[in-house]
Amino acid sequence: MPVVRAILALALSGLAGAAWADSYAAIQARRPELFHAETGYRIEHQRAPVPDDIPAPVRRVSALRTKLLMQRGAVMLDVYGAGQSRYDDLDGTWLVPEPRESLPGAVWLPEVGRGALEPALETYLARELERLTEGSKARAIVVFCVADCWMSWNAAQRIAAMGYLQVHWFPLGTDGWHDLGWPLHPVEPVPVQLD
Repeated sequence: MPVVRAILALALSGLAGAAWADSYAAIQARRPELFHAETGYRIEHQRAPVPDDIPAPVRRVSALRTKLLMQRGAVMLDVYGAGQSRYDDLDGTWLVPEPRESLPGAVWLPEVGRGALEPALETYLARELERLTEGSKARAIVVFCVADCWMSWNAAQRIAAMGYLQVHWFPLGTDGWHDLGWPLHPVEPVPVQLD
């Protein structure tokens, strides 16, 4: 019975998202002040319904497709924000208020999905992507956060703009994964390397 429930949830989550979500263009036209004028990334109110689309070359993926990409060795990139927390300026460790559970094998890079990044976080993202992909711009990357969070939408586009060729956006994130009854595992944020 759990398998039937998971298949039904997959089908319904895909249909519901496609049927009820607005397009990026419609959301941006309605609330342009929420978006960065040059990049189009959302800069305000990150926790809100996400659009049903994302500009190419990024591809929106379902939970089932995410699982397949994971099995094929894709980099699983959790970009959940650290909230009011920041990294320690002395050693680069993140001071997070509560533990995080994520997809199996995921790497957590907090705050890299903000609409505008400070230079240290831009460098952090670039270094970690280089390390995680072993320098291959062709390595598949799945970017996610939680449901109804624009940080994964922003980060996926930012990563594609850096020249990565196989960027996938999983908008349901850890919430959708959990709702399907699939396991989540504790994850620690990768420290920021300070120069």
